[in-house]
Amino acid sequence: MFLKIINKYYRVIKFILVGASGVIVNLGLLYFLKEFLKINYLVAGLVAIEISIINNFVLNSLWTWKDKFTTSLKIILFRFLKFNFSTGFSILVINFLFLWVLTEYFHFYYILSQSIGIIMGSIINFLLYHYWVFK
Repeated sequence: MFLKIINKYYRVIKFILVGASGVIVNLGLLYFLKEFLKINYLVAGLVAIEISIINNFVLNSLWTWKDKFTTSLKIILFRFLKFNFSTGFSILVINFLFLWVLTEYFHFYYILSQSIGIIMGSIINFLLYHYWVFK
């Protein structure tokens, strides 16, 4: 029974694990840039978001949607553009808005604001990736 559930949701499980690695990259880099390099949290947040997007694209391409693997540079670049665009929408719009609004107006700790934004954007990301990027 347990294996049937895992097999049915295998891609979702992989997506969640890749997303978790992206969260670690995102929050770790945000913290490092803000606390150690003293970069404004909004600028640091944008950099952290883009690096985590690249991380997630590589891992999702090689693992989550490995059945869609290609060696065509043209297709890979096109997928990356679609991935970045879809993620840009969900992360740069949703995540960044949560980071900014929750931190500036509700005085949340910036790491918590970023974390909430990541969660909200992740749901939209999976749907965009599954039905558009890796179609």
